[in-house]
Amino acid sequence: MEKQFTKENVIDALYLLSIDTNHAADSYLHSFQKSHQVWMIASELLAHRPNYPLHILTFAAISLAKKTKEDFHLLSMSDLSYLKEELIQNLVNAAMIPESNSLVVQLGICLSALGLMAPVLLDELDDFMRQLSGRPEYVMALLEVLRILPEEARSSALQRKVECLASVHEQLRLQSSNVLNVLEGFLERQDLPDTCLLKCLRVFGSWTRYGFILTDQVLERKLFQRAQAILVDPLIEGHLEAADCVVAMLEHSLVRKDLDSRLFEMVISLEPAFQRSVGNQQLLQNYCHIFVNLFETHFQLTKRNPAKIQERFLTIELLLLIAVHCPLSVIESSMDMWSLLSADLDYKADPEMTSSYRPYFLRLLKILFTITRVPESCEDMALPGPMDRFRGLVAEVLVDVAHLVELDTMQELYDIVEHEQSAWTDVEMAMFFLLNLMRNFKRHQEQLILSILESVKDRRQPLIRLQILELISTPGVVDPGTIFNCLLKELRQEVPMLARIVCRLSLLMPHWSYLLTLALSVDEFRLKESDRSDLLESVCSLVRQLGPSCVLEANKYLVNERRNCEGSGTRQNRIHMIQIHLSFERDT
Repeated sequence: MEKQFTKENVIDALYLLSIDTNHAADSYLHSFQKSHQVWMIASELLAHRPNYPLHILTFAAISLAKKTKEDFHLLSMSDLSYLKEELIQNLVNAAMIPESNSLVVQLGICLSALGLMAPVLLDELDDFMRQLSGRPEYVMALLEVLRILPEEARSSALQRKVECLASVHEQLRLQSSNVLNVLEGFLERQDLPDTCLLKCLRVFGSWTRYGFILTDQVLERKLFQRAQAILVDPLIEGHLEAADCVVAMLEHSLVRKDLDSRLFEMVISLEPAFQRSVGNQQLLQNYCHIFVNLFETHFQLTKRNPAKIQERFLTIELLLLIAVHCPLSVIESSMDMWSLLSADLDYKADPEMTSSYRPYFLRLLKILFTITRVPESCEDMALPGPMDRFRGLVAEVLVDVAHLVELDTMQELYDIVEHEQSAWTDVEMAMFFLLNLMRNFKRHQEQLILSILESVKDRRQPLIRLQILELISTPGVVDPGTIFNCLLKELRQEVPMLARIVCRLSLLMPHWSYLLTLALSVDEFRLKESDRSDLLESVCSLVRQLGPSCVLEANKYLVNERRNCEGSGTRQNRIHMIQIHLSFERDT
């Protein structure tokens, strides 16, 4: 492509990229965005009538935003004023173009950067809001700019460019009351679309999240009351935005280290609304986000304050509600909170405090047992992907809370495993729990594992067999003979879990006699020939790690044993494979 930067060349390059990958066009546009011609060409593209296609206008706005942030210091005050007026006119024009939100956002970024880098322009925010408060289309564009402004004010790029950043932030805080007044004024207008409320809530959430509107400023304001009304009487329209406003308030409360009791009580009061929303995953996700943030904020600010323990229990009840009523994908986001709480509890240091929390953890374990248990229909199936992922999170939580679990709980779980009449799904789940909780009972680990293995020796369900393999993988606990017997038993199943076996062969090291027995037995297992070869190769690979003398002895032993086997074809094939995998030349 031509090196010269012109409006026509920019349009051509964008066209080439729109139809296929074009490195030359991409390189040209990157160079263009760094050039001094951006100011003129981007402005021409945005000002052209009739309008260019939206993707061209959006690229021009992106280019202007980048250039403004990078070369702001090169602009004179008159340049800044001219650029501001030009951008406002472009924003007004963009507001009238259907489906132009991406363009409005980029122009909003550019205007925000300009105002933040030249605080004198920030003083004109009131005039700007009045200027765009006329037509409904202008109002919607204005709300996008107001949403973006706090985000840009906290961006790392701005922190590197603006020397008096603290004063800029203070200006925004001083402007926040006017912004709230404007937002609440919009709520009273009949000519604005229903989506105006959503955008107003997004602006409110943004200014709150980034610390320019404080909680005590808004708890009695109409805008917050509208958000609260949406959450208390669950309305799908605006629920996400209302929830985000509350989350923003909680997040900033944590930053300020000050949680207003009115905000705390408001969130606690949402429990009935949560109960009424059961079955609607999106609403439950929103409430979960609020409840988790309340727990974390309250916990971090009050964990050393015994006077707040009753409030803490209320937040824990919200976490338990999530575990009982939400789908797994929603519960996942709350799991870390249990680990956070358990890490702060030490029975030796404060047995009374730990005892007061233990009932909540026991309730959690019972809930997790129920929701993590697979249905009977999964008897011959692997775990579904979402359940497998969720179990990984549950395992982490079980390990974290193990120090709060007492022997009677472990006995209850073992009784399920031992009882012959227990449903296989309960047995498998109890094994999973015991596996992850037993690390806190190191003196009993080996005996417990051996007892479990004995209790489930006649159960054939794949998921139970998988738990057996997990149990024998406990580092430094199970003896090699037990491990070998379990691996051999699995290999003799109708459909062995070969990949799970192969990755555990190293548990037999350095007891290579077990490996040699497996190598000689490959033809006994119900495996495809390729799988037999892979198993033999894995065994030989481990033997090679034991050094030349062991390799020599193993090679001699295996070849001699194979020569005594029936079937000359199979015998010769296995001898050949052994010699290759043990790195000896064939001797046939």
